[in-house]
Amino acid sequence: MIEAAGGMIPFLCHVFLILFGGFFGLSFAFNQNFVPNSIGYPSKDAMYMGRPLGFLMIGVVLMLVATLFQIGDFTSANEVIGILFIFTILAFLSNIATTLKMLESFDGNEWPIKHAIRPLIPMVVILIRYFTL
Repeated sequence: MIEAAGGMIPFLCHVFLILFGGFFGLSFAFNQNFVPNSIGYPSKDAMYMGRPLGFLMIGVVLMLVATLFQIGDFTSANEVIGILFIFTILAFLSNIATTLKMLESFDGNEWPIKHAIRPLIPMVVILIRYFTL
């Protein structure tokens, strides 16, 4: 399995992406306090807005698990990780534009820089995986 992933570092990056995406996917989909508390929505309706994103992230994680264990015909994770990389770039650009007030925030308040930094975590892991293959 480690040889199929391209070595120990790409394997560990693959496992980290599964754990990172799984945590956020499950938190968005099923933790009712995750979205209102972490993003700052005061409404009770906010707990339901993260569910589609959570289920999307769970789907990506399941594809990563299938490629890690080479279930069925899924032998290459490059496409899934490429899509995740594009998602992190777009999330970073959107958050940095909101932080720099090029885009308005959803509630009109200041947008902290920590929201722009969060997508950089999986992005760096993906870059480490790419350059160590």
